[in-house]
Amino acid sequence: MQKAKFKERLKLPKEARLILYQCAIFALGMVLMPVKFMFGTYPFGLALVSACKKHTPFAFAGALFSVIFFMKSSPVYIVALIGIFALRMVSSLFKRNEIARATLGEKTGGKIAKIMFCEGIELKVSIGALCALGIGIYNVIANGYLYYDIFVLVFSTVFLGIMTYAFSGAFEGQAKKRSFLFAMSSFSFALAYALSGREIHGVDLSIVLSYAIVLYLSRHISGTVAGSVGLILGLVQGAFAPAFAIGGIVSGFLWGVSPYLAIMSGFIMSMGYGIFASGYEAVVILASELLFASLVMYPLLRFEIIPKPSFLSGTENKTIGEYHLETKGKEMKDRLSLLSSSYNDIAKIFRGLSTKTKNPEREAYMDMALETCEGYCYNCPKESICWERDTITTQENINKMGEAIFVNSQVLKGDVDEKFLHRCPNIDKIMEELNKKRRDIVSEGIKNDKLEISACDYELTAKIIASMLDEGELKRELNKEMTDKSIKACARCGLVIDKIEVLGKDSYEIIASGVDIQRSRCTEAELVRELENSLKISLSEPEIESDGAFATIRIKSKRAVDIKTYQASSVLDGGDINGDTVSVFEGYNNKFYMLICDGMGSGREAGLTSQMCADFLEKILSVTNEKDLALSMLNMIVRAKNLECSSTVDLLELDLTNAEGRFVKSGASPSFIKRGDKVFKLQSKTAPIGIMKRLDAEQLSFSLSRGDLCVMVSDGVVSGKSDSSWLIELLKGVKEGEIETLPNKIIEKAKSESKIKDDMSVTVLLVE
Repeated sequence: MQKAKFKERLKLPKEARLILYQCAIFALGMVLMPVKFMFGTYPFGLALVSACKKHTPFAFAGALFSVIFFMKSSPVYIVALIGIFALRMVSSLFKRNEIARATLGEKTGGKIAKIMFCEGIELKVSIGALCALGIGIYNVIANGYLYYDIFVLVFSTVFLGIMTYAFSGAFEGQAKKRSFLFAMSSFSFALAYALSGREIHGVDLSIVLSYAIVLYLSRHISGTVAGSVGLILGLVQGAFAPAFAIGGIVSGFLWGVSPYLAIMSGFIMSMGYGIFASGYEAVVILASELLFASLVMYPLLRFEIIPKPSFLSGTENKTIGEYHLETKGKEMKDRLSLLSSSYNDIAKIFRGLSTKTKNPEREAYMDMALETCEGYCYNCPKESICWERDTITTQENINKMGEAIFVNSQVLKGDVDEKFLHRCPNIDKIMEELNKKRRDIVSEGIKNDKLEISACDYELTAKIIASMLDEGELKRELNKEMTDKSIKACARCGLVIDKIEVLGKDSYEIIASGVDIQRSRCTEAELVRELENSLKISLSEPEIESDGAFATIRIKSKRAVDIKTYQASSVLDGGDINGDTVSVFEGYNNKFYMLICDGMGSGREAGLTSQMCADFLEKILSVTNEKDLALSMLNMIVRAKNLECSSTVDLLELDLTNAEGRFVKSGASPSFIKRGDKVFKLQSKTAPIGIMKRLDAEQLSFSLSRGDLCVMVSDGVVSGKSDSSWLIELLKGVKEGEIETLPNKIIEKAKSESKIKDDMSVTVLLVE
């Protein structure tokens, strides 16, 4: 918390950070330009101006400043810098005619400044190499065509191209790990080389900078990387090259333990190698520089004032695999959390029911007490006293023992009269046996009431979670055929990408990573239209996550149909509680459910059972589409709970992505589908939930078309045995504007047509 507050205090406004960055680019150009490299070349400043992106004018100004004031206004390099800047300006202006079109993720009317100096790396390298070639040709002609100058021409052209490519990795928004490390190594070497031999009060700036970079890499990347870069930087320092590598490796291993320990250990090990290699002369050469770098870098790294590389801080453009695993991992975690919450809600539902173990009635305990006493009285010497002389007292005390077992679940000596307690020689054995019988009854009751449902819970819950994981795998499965089509579609519409994949089997998700916003020349609408034409599916609006010049795009398949639902219910005359429960809800994975549970009979008991069944199915199907498992679990629960009545289940599942429907009926009434002028009746002969030991349900599948009307009714409207011709005729005559009132019309008509007097419920679904 303290570190976060400290960082927040040090955080500069956005405008101030921009100004500092621009000043740093200017200073970098000024420092790198006059650095002479092998064969008298000056590649570093030219590579910076060739590779820089949005802030190229500042790099150009810094380099030009150095040429004028530190390189005696060398005309060759002035012309070279102006040539690089002009060529980059011209290449950027070629995009001007395309500005009128919206680039991906932007609004129409973007300014030309947004695309200035945003060429591809290949073009930047070509411009840098062309500049070096021009300088080399000039030197060859000016010096009389010497072989040495021709060699230098080839060397400078190739090396400047390599350095431009290396520097470009730091300015590209993609910020991949490999390109960042390459750019970091190149920049570090160039800066260390530029500062080589420069001192302030005897402190070698090149050594300070090199060791500071090694510590930075050891903190934010790894000791191995820091050691590798340390060896490269050590080339500038000669004999002390391994000292930087050793310091980076050691500190990299210890950052997780303690920042202070990492800094100190790196310093000690680096100095140790220096003394080993050069004796105590190393103390004079290295000690002050390494100590100064350590003292400066400790607070900067301890409080993360210098930020991490973007590919480590989570702002990079992730690869498809990383992005997808992260997204799906979160989705699975959310689903499992929701499933847990659903089970908690279900537990509350059942706690509201009668969870008390089934107990024998009071009379049964009285009989048990009498039977137990008679077993001991048979050979008892005092039998005649108890059953002939004092029968009333004996019977009263036997009833007291039975009452104690029923009320308190055990009988104690204090529950009987003192006189009877002293008279009966077997009283202790009688009480012990009665208490044992009571414990056996409780144990058997718990076993019968809980064991079956617990086994069902564990087995079916495991199956549901396994099915959820399988569903997750299907959603992650690569659809190679559609991926190939997507690649071609992106090429046709001008979308420049690093990679694209189509995932899923029934519903699809398209993920494109490394999308170059500046180079892509298509709008969002054009991209979606091209993909829809290629894949033959409907797609939703793209979700774009941008990171500078690059973005990740996610597009999901869209629903093939939309729906509207209408419901109505009526309580049996004279009743106050409806035994039917209607539920309409969105399920997992673009599924929609319409449900009628009809408790057998009417009134409170029927309503309680139907409500419990409906709530249970809604909770489970909201997180998984495993209907069979959910119904099997419900069937076992209803049976194991010995509920007062069973319930029918009439479930309609609609797949809104593929426009498919499926009825699942367990003892339910017929359902009807109206398509055009025709009405189809769907029915099954199955038992209600809780009647059979194994689930008795039948599935009826059908396809959906726009304009279809699905009608579900409870037993009170039309049962499996009753005549439904009146309902079919009513549905045939329904007009489009009458659908909203159709459920009430059906109920009113059923009151006169139906031969069964029961609660009535109707649900109507319109496919649009």
